[in-house]
Amino acid sequence: MAKGTIRLFAVGDLQLMTREPPADLFTAVTPVLSAADVTFGNCEWPYAEEAGDTHPVEAHINDDFDGGDLFAPGAPESIAMMREAGFDVMSVANNHTMHGGYRAFLRTLALLDQAGIAHVGGGDTIVSARQPAIVERGGHRIGFLACTSGFLPGAHAGRRTPGIVPLRRHTYAENNSWHDWGVEPEMRTLVNRDDLTEMIDSITQLRARTDIVVLSCHWGILEHEFAIADYQREAAHAFIDAGVDLIVSQGPLPIKGFEVYRGKAILYCMGKFAMISPWSRDETPSGISAPLVDETGRGLAASVTITDGEIAGVQMVPVYLGSSGRPKILQPGEPHYDAILGVLTARTAAANLNGTMDTQGRIVLG
Repeated sequence: MAKGTIRLFAVGDLQLMTREPPADLFTAVTPVLSAADVTFGNCEWPYAEEAGDTHPVEAHINDDFDGGDLFAPGAPESIAMMREAGFDVMSVANNHTMHGGYRAFLRTLALLDQAGIAHVGGGDTIVSARQPAIVERGGHRIGFLACTSGFLPGAHAGRRTPGIVPLRRHTYAENNSWHDWGVEPEMRTLVNRDDLTEMIDSITQLRARTDIVVLSCHWGILEHEFAIADYQREAAHAFIDAGVDLIVSQGPLPIKGFEVYRGKAILYCMGKFAMISPWSRDETPSGISAPLVDETGRGLAASVTITDGEIAGVQMVPVYLGSSGRPKILQPGEPHYDAILGVLTARTAAANLNGTMDTQGRIVLG
């Protein structure tokens, strides 16, 4: 029996690093987020009433930062705001959700549960962290999984410890020829085989239970506008071979290109969706280069059409945050719309990815 058509709307990072989130933060985007049958985002910050046992590396960064406690949890009510805006599923697999320590991380998961937002990519143990979220809409069963390559040592979940789902990578130096040994080598990466195997196992199990599998990957090269790491390409293809239908990614500040592999879209970085900081944009306390801070003013969303148990279309939708951090989902003809899609096209080509789309952002899947 035909299952009809539903729409999934996926966005990038939501990072509300403040105790006083603006009441109008999601006002402009709530109609679009709520209209989708399923809305997904990446919850890239811990939320709790108070800070917990901060990671030692983060504690030292806090000591060096003069503007206050860089890694203090955000306001708990931020989670409720996300639900009111229309979010149904969120990933917690990223490099920021463990900043407040175990207690703040577990409180974030509890707040998501209380708000009725399903979460993936983290838990109180590695077993619970690897559990998928399955959402049923219009006769379709859509499964979600998440992992991250960007995190501080010890932030991944263990047999008895809370944390996120890891997808670690190994870096090595490679010279092009024998007479260049040790001189200006290229840096290459490989995905961790154990983590890859675990993710493939999770995907295989979820594939048997659902119509559509969506994987969120928080990964990539931060300090570069378009580069895609070797381990990302290798892992993305392996994930689709295992049964993933769509990969939505975040992590680097710049939006990155996309490719189509076996008829499935791989979105390598959708950038920021909402970013509220208690510090001036002129400050770059986390060590990133100042020009890249401007990248946080724009992002991407994906409007995904699902028909009869298959993804029938993926349309890239520009998102503009500007300096306020408040998202606006753009329509054709609005300022920044063509410019953001132009950046996506240029960075796809620069990374030698095969993705193509029309002037409305509709990806060619065939």
